[in-house]
Amino acid sequence: AGRGPRCTGILFEQSRLAAQQSMFELVVLEDSAHLAPAEFGKPRVAAATDVILEKYANKVVPDVGLCIALFDILEVGESQLHQGSAHQHARIRFRLVIFRPFHGEILVGTILSCDQAGVRLSLGFFDEIYVPKELLIEDTSWSSEEELWVWNATDTDQLFFDLDNTARFRVAQVSFRRNAAAPPPASKKERLEPAMQITAAMDKEGLGLLTWWPADDEEEGGGEEGGEDG
Repeated sequence: AGRGPRCTGILFEQSRLAAQQSMFELVVLEDSAHLAPAEFGKPRVAAATDVILEKYANKVVPDVGLCIALFDILEVGESQLHQGSAHQHARIRFRLVIFRPFHGEILVGTILSCDQAGVRLSLGFFDEIYVPKELLIEDTSWSSEEELWVWNATDTDQLFFDLDNTARFRVAQVSFRRNAAAPPPASKKERLEPAMQITAAMDKEGLGLLTWWPADDEEEGGGEEGGEDG
């Protein structure tokens, strides 16, 4: 007891940033904060901020998305004391910046690994992005020698999904672990299902490694300038 702020979250409202769709959105939440006596001297908004950051920063909110940042505190309710508890209890309304890309959104990430099931990518702040082999571009095959996927673009051109390279992908699905409080794996070889996962696709022209698709201006540029001979 008395270790600091605790809170129990309740989803209040959700709205994607209007103007344009993006992989980030603002989500309004309402939460019940429990402040330990050591926190009583802090300004109310500062204490509320500590509560929210402790619980939500860099964590997945089930069925909502990954918390990137606290945007602002909208309201801090009146503090109440409950019988048998030295903590103060207050309702807080606040907005979080949430990462949750929409279906069909095109993103650019880095290839982390390949196995016979598919390709895993990272955005730097989020690594649970998987492209199953079924969603790789047509004529892609597994190279046992390189332990990489390779796109057989032509009879003579083989383009590998090399690790640490930048690749463009399409969001096919965003899913959340059904049991948020799932116990850890029984053995080290087992991997806990991620709290949030993106299933992606690299199955169309323009998707895959950026080096495969030269920019239009690079293809069309050059040649004309200085083309006139004196």
